[in-house]
Amino acid sequence: MAPRHLVIFGGGISGLTTAFYAAKSLPKSTRITLVEKSHRVGGWIRSLPIANSKIALEAGPRTFRAMSAPYSLIRLIEDLNLQDYIIATPLNSPAGHLRYVYLENEQDPGIPGELALVPPTPLHLPLSSNFRWMAKPLIGEFWKAPNTPKDYDDESIDSIISRRFSPEMARQLVSAVIHGIYAADSRELSVKSTLPILTHAEREGEGHILAGIWPALVKRKQMQMAKREQEGDSGRRKTTQLDGILANAATFSFVGGLEMVPKTLEARLSEMENVKLLTGNGVSSVQKENGDFKISLEDGSTLDASHVTSTLPLPTLYDIMFQSSAFRTTPLPQLLNNPHTSVQVLNFVFPPSPKPLHPLGFGFLVPRPRNDYPSTAIAPPRPTHKHMAPILGESVLSTGQTPPLLQNVLGTAFDSSLDSTHDHRTQPTIMTMMLGGPFPLFQPSSSPPRTPSTAPSTTSQQLSQPDLEMVLRTLGFYLGAEEPLPEPTFHVLHTHRNCIPTYKPGSSRILYEMKRLAREGAWGPRFKIIGPGAGHGISLADNISLARSVGLRTDED
Repeated sequence: MAPRHLVIFGGGISGLTTAFYAAKSLPKSTRITLVEKSHRVGGWIRSLPIANSKIALEAGPRTFRAMSAPYSLIRLIEDLNLQDYIIATPLNSPAGHLRYVYLENEQDPGIPGELALVPPTPLHLPLSSNFRWMAKPLIGEFWKAPNTPKDYDDESIDSIISRRFSPEMARQLVSAVIHGIYAADSRELSVKSTLPILTHAEREGEGHILAGIWPALVKRKQMQMAKREQEGDSGRRKTTQLDGILANAATFSFVGGLEMVPKTLEARLSEMENVKLLTGNGVSSVQKENGDFKISLEDGSTLDASHVTSTLPLPTLYDIMFQSSAFRTTPLPQLLNNPHTSVQVLNFVFPPSPKPLHPLGFGFLVPRPRNDYPSTAIAPPRPTHKHMAPILGESVLSTGQTPPLLQNVLGTAFDSSLDSTHDHRTQPTIMTMMLGGPFPLFQPSSSPPRTPSTAPSTTSQQLSQPDLEMVLRTLGFYLGAEEPLPEPTFHVLHTHRNCIPTYKPGSSRILYEMKRLAREGAWGPRFKIIGPGAGHGISLADNISLARSVGLRTDED
């Protein structure tokens, strides 16, 4: 039976995609209401177009990966007719295949380290002066005795890489990659929940990851095709314009930024007579009554729903469900199982310059420090050389020490490079620093102290001149610049608190049990939980895939 009234909690990309596909698949008699606490939809996808630049500033995610773009994402782009607005980064462009890891100068930390080019494939390791040592643990994994723990359930990403390859590979390379994707400590991140292909490969290879990686990839592809058939997407599509664009691309975005996707979804939903978007009015509680759901909103009004889909962060949903009688019958403490990390995104727009401000490529990531994460965002003074004065300031000449520098950098994206036609001499150069995660957050001098909270939030601000100068010194230090970076024409710091779930080892089992209890207990199968932290990955593509699947199958109990 078709739902009478579907209420969707949350207006991020998951909520919008769920509403869009539910509206396409359900009869017009089904009312669909999307409830969003803020006055805008899109979650932390927020884009700011820049004059004389194809690339926009992104407060959150900045690109989709083209090579691994799931079928659901491709269908969404086609259903929204956005293919003509794609900005694709070609595979053969510098940003398409050149990525760096910052290797600290461990002997002399007051002197810049090196932006080491990451080999594109294991076959290129012998050609890399910084990473050729990894060839030995990689090749050796074929002959290394299986060492899967007895009664294996899950482990951290750091653990499986250290166990099968080497601890130094786990720290120097893998931890940097995890900083860029999850803004998390790889020692605390579940491999089953975030990189399950590694555990599948180890199983298929009877204890050897490299021997089992190809069979594991084949099985994953078969499972994806089976899911497509289940969702009514069987059959071979004709090759489209979008297929041609993505076939030779590494990543892609859209004219005006990624926010074009949620904005277009919002516009389409606003045109549908049976869909209502309630913004600026969050959910305060939900009760189960006579098989249906009574939803109280923050303005005191209520909604009666036959079906509910929550796309809210799990701790937020916990606060909403906690007071209900259904929660007392079927408590779901698993909603609080995983912590959420906080990140800061610092956008810069630099004026056109005769020389490039950064090396060719996508950007760089910073690995976990050898001596573990620091306790403060700003580094203590360190001895340095006087020749660093042009970058670090004239105080170096008198003190012989570094001035204040940030030490909580996760990495930096060279955003302008995503446009393969960008010319630094005539167009602005855009870069974005990522801070925080397992590192401490940076507290700008102009910001008042905040009371600790687990609630997700976003704030945006300009930096004071002393703070801006410190950040520019830091960026120049990491880039190994030979002269000071120019004053940016624009900058903004976005602080996203409790925004990315950190899936701890064992999360997949715990979250599966949570969903089983919710489905079989007092909440019933018509209450679906697909929010961030629900165990389906964290990328935009992951969220879109799950939301599309749920939206197309909302009438299934």
